[in-house]
Amino acid sequence: MKPPFKLLFAVFALLAIALNPLLAAEDEDAKPTHPLDGSWRWNFAMPDGTSVRPKLTLAVKDGKLTGTTSFRAGTETPITNAVLNGNQLRFDVVRDRDGQQIVTTYSGKWDTNSITGKVESNWAGEKQTFDWTAQRAHLGVEGTWRWNRSFGRGGGGRGRGFQERVELEQHGELLTGFMPGFSFGGRQAPKLEIQNGVFTNGVVYFEVERQRFGSDEKTTSYYEGKVHGDTIKGFIESTDFEGNPIENDWEAKRTD
Repeated sequence: MKPPFKLLFAVFALLAIALNPLLAAEDEDAKPTHPLDGSWRWNFAMPDGTSVRPKLTLAVKDGKLTGTTSFRAGTETPITNAVLNGNQLRFDVVRDRDGQQIVTTYSGKWDTNSITGKVESNWAGEKQTFDWTAQRAHLGVEGTWRWNRSFGRGGGGRGRGFQERVELEQHGELLTGFMPGFSFGGRQAPKLEIQNGVFTNGVVYFEVERQRFGSDEKTTSYYEGKVHGDTIKGFIESTDFEGNPIENDWEAKRTD
């Protein structure tokens, strides 16, 4: 059976290619162990008037706060000088701009679903202060999704099981993101960008092209499912490298 959305969403291909989805792999732990663990978002107006949604990924271990932040996919920068004191936090982000070191300090009070405070930065050559409100919230289907899968055909084949993961970013109805490459014989394949990603009318669809190690052979997998809160239920259709059709049920859970 061909994915019913394949032809319907083909028109989005050029738009998806125009975006550059390079997201960094995050911690493999499936469940957060501290209320601050996970991703936080807020709206920010750039100097040119465009609006972006920076991403802050935090983790707390043994009372120590660590994390990364980015304005867009592929610009992840680690936080430094992080301090966590009760419901107050503070950290710096250091970036280089035209050979000059730019230091931005984030501080605020946090609860389960929000961080409210101030951002101080010398980005424009002099220190400026902005209000800062970050939310633990996902836009549509953005976030980290995981599911279990086993080698075999028709969703019921026996074989070695493994866990797959996709990181999704949403831009209106368009989706970008990546999946980690499979590991074979101690070698880790590069991460794979999703293609033709779309989220519309509660349905998520994207494609992933894989290449066999040491070969020019490629195969494409098609992912389609209905979103119910933090669950996607649908199917994955693909062919193996010999051209045999494979279809598996797909049930993914949002873990971040």
